[in-house]
Amino acid sequence: MKFFKRTSIFFILFGLILLFLGYTVTSFTSSSEKDRRYSNTRKSGEREYTVFTDQIKRTEEIPIIYSYGEVKSWRTLEIRAPVVGKISEVAKVFRDGSTVVEGDFLFSIEDTEYKDSLAIAKADLRDAESDLVNAKTLFELAKLDLEAAEKEKAIRLASFERQQKLKSNGVISETVFEQSSLALTNSEKSLIMKKNSFVQAKNKIFKAEVLVERKKVANDLAARQLADTKFFAPFTGVLDKVNAVTGRLISSNDRLGEILDPKALEVVFPLSDIQYPRIIDKEGNFIKLKVEYHSGGVEKEIAHSGIIERVGGQVNSGNTGRQVFASISAPNGLFLKPGDFVKVKIFEPKLKGIAKLPLGSLGSNNTILLVNDDLRLEKINIDVLRFQENHILVKNVPFDRKFVTKWSPQLDAGVKVKIIDSSSGTEGVKPVENETIKLTNEERDKLINAVENNKWIPKDVKNRLVKQLSQELVPKKVVDRLRKRMGG
Repeated sequence: MKFFKRTSIFFILFGLILLFLGYTVTSFTSSSEKDRRYSNTRKSGEREYTVFTDQIKRTEEIPIIYSYGEVKSWRTLEIRAPVVGKISEVAKVFRDGSTVVEGDFLFSIEDTEYKDSLAIAKADLRDAESDLVNAKTLFELAKLDLEAAEKEKAIRLASFERQQKLKSNGVISETVFEQSSLALTNSEKSLIMKKNSFVQAKNKIFKAEVLVERKKVANDLAARQLADTKFFAPFTGVLDKVNAVTGRLISSNDRLGEILDPKALEVVFPLSDIQYPRIIDKEGNFIKLKVEYHSGGVEKEIAHSGIIERVGGQVNSGNTGRQVFASISAPNGLFLKPGDFVKVKIFEPKLKGIAKLPLGSLGSNNTILLVNDDLRLEKINIDVLRFQENHILVKNVPFDRKFVTKWSPQLDAGVKVKIIDSSSGTEGVKPVENETIKLTNEERDKLINAVENNKWIPKDVKNRLVKQLSQELVPKKVVDRLRKRMGG
C-alpha cells in the first residue's frame, strides 16, 4: 500500500515538471518569433526628417553693436546764490521747463545792505586818495627842506674852510674857529634829520598808495556784490530743478536751479569688455564710428545719428567695460531731452569674405549641419564673428554648400533628411512668432542678475524683463536679446 502511494506521488510530480518545461519552451519560442518579426519590420525602411535648407553665400556685412544709453547735456550750469540775503523778486520765466535767452532777468536779492557797503567803500576810497595827496605834499616839503639843509651845509663847510685858513695864518682866535666848527657840525646834524624826514615822507606815499589799492579792491568787491544781487541767464537754455521763492533767506552758494543748453546734447552708453575692442584700432585709439539712436515708443520710433567722440577715462565703480560718449547730429536735438533713454546702434567697419546665417542654424560648440549629396547631414565647426539680431556672421565655412537653417534635437550627423529650399520663400524659414523656451534655474538667475545690475535699463523696463524671466516659459526673443547684450 505504501509503495502504491509513493509511486503515485512520483508520477504526479514528474508530470508537473514536464508541464512546466513545456510551457517554458513554448513561451521562449513565441517571444523569439515576435522579436524576429519586429526586427524585420524595422529593417524594412529608414526614417527621414524634413529640414529647411539654404545655400551658404559669400557676402559683406557691417556688424552692429547694440547697447542702451542716456542723453546728457555737456553744457549745464548750476544756478547758485552768489551773495547772502533774502530773495526780493523772482521772474515769471524762472520756472521748471522755461526757455530763457541769454541776458534774461531771473531773480534778485535784497540789495539795501550791499548799496550801503558800496557807499562806505567809496567813502573809504576817497579818504585813502586824500591821504595819498597829503603824503605827496609832505614829500615835496621834505624834499625842499632837504635841499635847504644841503645848501646850508655847503655854506657852513665853506665858512669852516676859510676860518681854518685864517686860523693857520694867526688872523683869528681859537674861539672863533671853534664856533665855525660847531656851526658845521650842527648843519650836518640838520641835514641828517632832513634826510630822515624825506625818507619817511616817501614811505608814507608808498603806504598811502597801498591803502588806495586796498580800498579800490574793497570798492570793486562791494560793486560786484551789489551787481550779484540780480541774476541774469548766462546763455540760452532750458531751466530745471528751480527752487526759488520770494522772501526766502538764502546763504552763499545755495543751489536755486539749473540751466541746460538743449543744443549741446550727447549720448553716454556702456560697452562690455567684449564689445569695446571692436571700436578701437591696432594702436588702441578709438575709431569715430557712426552711431544711430532710437527713441520713442514702439508705434513711432524716431532715429537720430551721430559719431563716437570720446571714451571714459576710468571704469565706474560696480561696472565693467567702458563708458563711451557720442555726439548727436539731430537738428537742435530733435525730440531729445537730457535724461532720455535711447537704444544705441554702433556700426562697425565692414567685414568681407564672410557668411550670414540664421541664428537657429547654430548648434552647440559653434557647429552647423550641412547636407551632402546623399541627403545625409554632416556636422562642422565654424568661427562665429558676431551675433546680429536673428542672424550670425561667420567665417571658415564651405561656401555654396547647403546647410540646415533650423537645428532641432533629432538632427545630427549621419541622419537622412528630406530638404525644403528656404530660398523659395517658404514660411518655414521665418522665426516662430511668440516662441517660448524653458530656462534652467541657473540660466534664469544669471539673466535676472544681469538685468538688475544694468543701470542703463529704465526701472519700468527692468521690472517687465524680470517678470518675464520669472515665468516658467520665457519668450525666446527676450532671452536671445539678453544673451547677445551679455556676451555677443
